[in-house]
Amino acid sequence: MTLPLLCPVCAAPLKQHQASQGFYCDNKHHFDKHAQGYWPLLSNSKTKPQVLSRQQMRGRHFLLESGLFSPLIEALQTLLLQRVNLAQQADFHYLDYQCADGYYLRQLVPALDSAQNDCQFFGITDAENAIFAAAKAQTPAKLILAGLKKLPFASQSIDLITVLDSPLKGKECIRVLKDDGHIVILQPGVRHLWQIKQQVYPELVEKPLQLNLPNDLVIEDQQQVSFTQAVSGEQALTLLDMSVFGWRANDELKHQIKSNNIEALEFDWHIITVKKAKS
Repeated sequence: MTLPLLCPVCAAPLKQHQASQGFYCDNKHHFDKHAQGYWPLLSNSKTKPQVLSRQQMRGRHFLLESGLFSPLIEALQTLLLQRVNLAQQADFHYLDYQCADGYYLRQLVPALDSAQNDCQFFGITDAENAIFAAAKAQTPAKLILAGLKKLPFASQSIDLITVLDSPLKGKECIRVLKDDGHIVILQPGVRHLWQIKQQVYPELVEKPLQLNLPNDLVIEDQQQVSFTQAVSGEQALTLLDMSVFGWRANDELKHQIKSNNIEALEFDWHIITVKKAKS
């Protein structure tokens, strides 16, 4: 099975030592597998990876592992299985962009692996403590620590990319995507975390959902996943911290949110499947 990886130093194709599991290129650049189980593919030793807040990572881990997002996971599993089954090809490459601590990979890969035996799974992030946590949790994928401005993948080498709980930045995902490949984007909907938002924005009103996609991409399919869940104040605070509007809450408001349970918190996501626009 061929590797879609490129050397981050010279952009030559990477090969893998069977014994050590390290990567190397013909120009004698070597990248050893970290003892914890991931591969640092950094252009030079002076590159400083990002570091996420340990407190936020810990809170996010316990929240996601609680099963609170089960309806979303089921919808993602069904959608990605359809994509894999439709492909029916050898050497299928799947990349989870900004995989964080690997939660989504751990939920999705087992289902995809059962449907496609020739699939290679990759997770990439620029946060060292996040990839460390993903490896420690035995996330079933090749986990890569690398800069995101230049992904260590060959152009048009990836069949399926997921961008979950993070923005799609730049053109790198488009560059590495095959012409007939797909990107699945998870984006919060208008009423996502509505009862928490109302406490942050007292004058909150519904606005139409805006999709800001690069011109190189066109939407093939959209699916809305909406449900309500009872959450504790601690869970609500973690959801606030994970949101894009969490920075707007002061300490007093955070204490208020943490002190009160929410009986029916609205979760509202849009799963958007996009492909390359025809030139």
